[in-house]
Amino acid sequence: MGQLQYTRGKNMKMKKIICSLMISVLCFMTAISGVSAANTYDTNKLLDASEKVKAYYKENGLSDANYLDDIIAYEALGGEAEDDLDISKFESQIYVSSVGSISKGIIVAKLLKKDPTNLIINGSQVNLVSELENKVDDNGCFGAYEGNNIDIWGLLALETVSSSKTELVANHISNDINPDGGFWNFGWKQENPDDPNSSWVIDTDSKLSTCDVTGWGIEALSIAGKNKYSSTIQKAIQYLKDNQNEGFGYSVNPDTQACAVEGLSVYNRESLLNGDYDKNNKNPIDVLLSFQNIDKGNFWYYELGEDNDYATQDAARAIGTIVNGSVIYKAKGTKSPDATLTRVENKPSTNPTQPTDNSQDNKENKTNKKTTSVKTGDETNIVIFASLSMVSGGLFLVLRKEYERVH
Repeated sequence: MGQLQYTRGKNMKMKKIICSLMISVLCFMTAISGVSAANTYDTNKLLDASEKVKAYYKENGLSDANYLDDIIAYEALGGEAEDDLDISKFESQIYVSSVGSISKGIIVAKLLKKDPTNLIINGSQVNLVSELENKVDDNGCFGAYEGNNIDIWGLLALETVSSSKTELVANHISNDINPDGGFWNFGWKQENPDDPNSSWVIDTDSKLSTCDVTGWGIEALSIAGKNKYSSTIQKAIQYLKDNQNEGFGYSVNPDTQACAVEGLSVYNRESLLNGDYDKNNKNPIDVLLSFQNIDKGNFWYYELGEDNDYATQDAARAIGTIVNGSVIYKAKGTKSPDATLTRVENKPSTNPTQPTDNSQDNKENKTNKKTTSVKTGDETNIVIFASLSMVSGGLFLVLRKEYERVH
């Protein structure tokens, strides 16, 4: 009886040893596997581009035409505008009659650590949040003739203050997507078609899907509820894919590229970095970075070397979003789901090849170089993983024989 209990005790002890060792090996293998799956995009290029455009803003300040957008872009890059830039004209740049201006005013106020419910605009105390919320109708729309683009900026602003009307507006935007999967803005038409000199007015019968607005929509709905609005977001992503050639949209330009990659990054940054949206062996991030003036840090639109404020703020915000996560989380004062990207050490960082002249052929051939480099250590991790697999198999056989011997 005593011998039987002794034998059973040894068997149980051996079972525990085998179980513990196997669990330890499997856990270690899982950890190594996770490291091996690190993104394959050379994030040093993003960080280089981010530092250059951030330095550009520090040197040149905010543009009058894009004052609020420039602040949003600089803050997205990780900067603090109230410390580094002249923000003295902030309130005077907000127009209470415009939903878009109110929305950006709320976002900027939160980024500057000001109270958007208590601002002095044109000598009067204004509650921007109430102004914006009062413009939302029962359907969650900011007006019959505003369009998705304005609704989306309104939603982004409501998200920064955790407004009770956020879900109402998000539901409206989700349901208002075009049948082709794109978010839209109104087109334009001449007031008098028979008079070529007549003024242009909004065509409320023309809801034009664009990659720009679609990228914004993906970002806003991802923040409002990535799971809840998943089906709509997937339609929007498919729209971007369906309208992707060298870059997103009908013609390759930095504004459209920036809006598209920004939205895709907020929805799933790893998919963007890992090449899930590569086209013709080009990552869309590289297409965007190819528009940067490396010597100045800003971005061009029509030809290399030009100063384009609109392209710069769109591109800067997108780059900052990929590096730091959406600036809307920063405005809310909450942590972004995406950790800030860090520099990979002991690895040369390269900037995308820039065209050296303005010929179309040269732009097509030299722009948007695909990055094929892998983060330092990925190859080593693969070897380690394979080795651990063999080691764990051998360990299992040895322990099994030992178990059978004592059993």
